[in-house]
Amino acid sequence: MTATEFAIMGFFRRYKIRPDEMLFFNPADCKMSPGPFNTAMESLMRRGLVIKERPKQAYSLTRNGYAVSRTIELPQKPVAKAATKK
Repeated sequence: MTATEFAIMGFFRRYKIRPDEMLFFNPADCKMSPGPFNTAMESLMRRGLVIKERPKQAYSLTRNGYAVSRTIELPQKPVAKAATKK
């Protein structure tokens, strides 16, 4: 899986999208240019992981795509340190 495909699948994971749900997004959401985004999305569709839905910019996961998205580890949010007194 390419880094761009990995990032797209991470978006499905972050928003907890299941196979019966759609996610609306555009390349700016993934912080990537339209060319690599479209290439990666087409690859994911050819591999049977993502389905292009009728509303523009809407995609959903297949059951296999959902299983793959569940393996993506999301970055952990940094833990805020308590302020120290001097």
